[in-house]
Formats: sequence, structure tokens, C-alpha cells
Amino acid sequence: MENTEIFQRVFWTFQPSIEGFKHCRPVLSIDGTHLYGKYKGTLMIAMGCDGNNQLFPLAFALTEGENVDSWGWFLACIRTRVTNRRKLCVISDRHPGIMAAMSNVHLGWSEPYAYHRVCMRHLASNFMTRFKDKILKNLMCRAALATKIENFKKHMNTIGRINAAAQQWLEAIPFEKWALSHDGGRRYDIMTTNMSEVFNSVLKGARSLPVTVLVQLTFFRLNSYFVVRREQGANRLASSEEYTPYVDAKMKANVVKAGSHEIVLYDHIQGQFHVKSNRGTKSSSTRGRTYRVNLQEYACTCGKTLIYGFPCSHILAACHFRSVDFRPLVQHYYSTQSYYNTWAPLFHPIFNVYEWPPYDGPIIMPSESMKRASSGRPKSSRLHNEMDVREGKTSITCGLCKQSGHNRRSCQNSNRVD
Repeated sequence: MENTEIFQRVFWTFQPSIEGFKHCRPVLSIDGTHLYGKYKGTLMIAMGCDGNNQLFPLAFALTEGENVDSWGWFLACIRTRVTNRRKLCVISDRHPGIMAAMSNVHLGWSEPYAYHRVCMRHLASNFMTRFKDKILKNLMCRAALATKIENFKKHMNTIGRINAAAQQWLEAIPFEKWALSHDGGRRYDIMTTNMSEVFNSVLKGARSLPVTVLVQLTFFRLNSYFVVRREQGANRLASSEEYTPYVDAKMKANVVKAGSHEIVLYDHIQGQFHVKSNRGTKSSSTRGRTYRVNLQEYACTCGKTLIYGFPCSHILAACHFRSVDFRPLVQHYYSTQSYYNTWAPLFHPIFNVYEWPPYDGPIIMPSESMKRASSGRPKSSRLHNEMDVREGKTSITCGLCKQSGHNRRSCQNSNRVD
């Protein structure tokens, strides 16, 4: 047929997401999930994370599946269409397509332009499949979550004593890919791809819908996210709150901890201290531990300030001792202003179809090779949202079981009703 093209892939994002992501931490979580319905395929999602530790939907794509070419194409679209920010940290599973794309210098995702980190939960699942030992898996997760290199080594050595092959398997993966203590502050303590998976679950009921309806659904869902969080940010600005609720709670907890620390000054010029933790019970593993703080470099041997992007309790104690302002240590992504700026861009209502400019491009046809070999009634292609609800409209009530949401014909309890 003349002037026709076979549908292969589609990528989409929205301008408010592009603008808002500039104020998010430089972290991306990417994931893929299969489609339901008449056609096969994969929905790919890229998520950011705002200063309040909430997911930030950024970009989407429909592809034929997860492979080297499709992941490379998706990440190339993000680089050319969405963001050219340098030193982005991408968190994903270890799919070969993602690994290949992240190491491809031509796509702009290799170091130092970007950094790839592995989802701890996926790694633990791979580890468990290989070694089938819950104790080893728990030790692996402890090693991944340790903020101090000494603690990381301790857990790795314990794994080695139990199973040398398990330790060797982990050592074959670069530590900076999965261990927080070696991360260098790239992943901001975001250890999994849960952000992408959460939004995948939000779209679960829509993964059988036609492409245009799925795009429309993401548009409305994102607008709802922006409206609610824009208002939250505006209210927080109006109340003169300096930081997001997430960091505000963390900082207040650290201030309380700092109040019980013992401070020993070693170098007034360099601002070097020993800070002894006195919190916890007598049996607490953190009680009595000593940390080295260098205020000139804003560094602490606990490693948490670098990892989280805001000061640990030991640095706060040293700042209080020296009457030094700690606020420069809180990265600007956590400020209320940045939080508001993230969600400030506006979505605009979609015009009616008859108001659209005429389309003179090719007719897009579905690929027969992607069609599922199944029969039966096709899935619904009607997208319902809050605009479809009318006042006074009641739900259907079954005449047999008297429950709402279905009728006699579709009642699953009919064989149990006398």
C-alpha cells in the first residue's frame, strides 16, 4: 500500500518534564516492562527523583522488546531529546542491552559523561539464583548498603569464608557499580530501580491500550503529579521552609544525634576533629565509635555526607563547635525553591481533534509480526478518567449477589447464589 509505514518504535516525553528535571538530582532510573493486549512489545520508562525523594516521570518508549539496539535507541533519544546533563547516574538492572549502551562512547553515556550503577534488588536476585543461600544474599545486601569501606570489606570477607565462589562472583563486578561505599556520591543512596517499577505498576492497567491512548494516559497522570506537587512546593515556599520535608526530617534527626556527640579538636586551621558517638544502648554497634571530620574539605569518615548530599551528625557537631554554617553542605536539589521549580512547569489542555493541524504524513500500520497469536474479545481501548464521572451516576449492581461493579451476566458468584 502506498504512503504507509510499519510501526516499529515510539518515544515520547513532555516539555514540563524536560524543564523540571533540570532541578532534580542527577539520577535516572530506567526499566522495561512487557505490554499486554493484542500486540507484543516493551514499555520503557526513565524516572528521575526530586528533592523530596519522590519519583519524577521523565521519558517513555514503546519498542519491539529489550535488546541491545532498542535500549541504545531509547538512551540515545533521552540524550538528544530530553537532557544533555553531564555526570548523570543511571540505575538499572544488568540487561546486556543497557550494559552495551552505557559503555558506548558515541551515545554519550560512558564515563565521565555519565555513570552506570546496578539495582541492588536485581543483583541480589541474580546472586540468589546462582548461590541459593539467603544468608549469603543478606550479607551481599549489607555489603552493598555499607557506607564505610571497612564495613564493606568485613561483609565481603564473611561471604568469602562461607563461600569463596560467591565472593569471587561479586568481586567480578566493579564495586562502584553496586556498593554504596565505593559509589563516590553518584547515586544519592538510591539503590534500586523502584522509581521506574512504581510507575510501571501505575500504568499496569494501561499496558493493553493502543499507543495513542497510552500516551494520552501518561499525559494526564503526569499533569496530576505536577498539579499536586506544585501546590505542595508553593505552600512550603510560603511558609518559608528552607528544605524539602524529606531532608528536613533527616537534618532534624542528625541535629539531635549531634547534640550527644563528644568533640575533640585536633587542628584549628584545617578544622580537623575526632567526633565520638555516644548515642544508642550499651550494646549498640555505633555507640562509642570515633569518626574523623575535616571541616575544610567537608569530609567525614562515616561517608554519609558524600553519599547523601547533606551533612551527617558528626559534621553538624563539628560545625556547631566552630560556629560554622552547615547550610552550604546541603545540596541545592534539596531546597524548597528547587522542589518548587521541579514541579512549576505547566501542562496545557489538549485541543479537540478537529482543532488539530491537518496530518499529511504516511499512514502508520501495525506490524503483523508483533501480533499475539491469541483469540477472544479484544481488550478495551477506551480510556476513562475523572472527567468521565458524572454527578448522581451510580455503579451497576448485580441482581443475583447484590454486589456493585458487575451485572447478572458477568456475575462470578451466580453458581453460589440460591
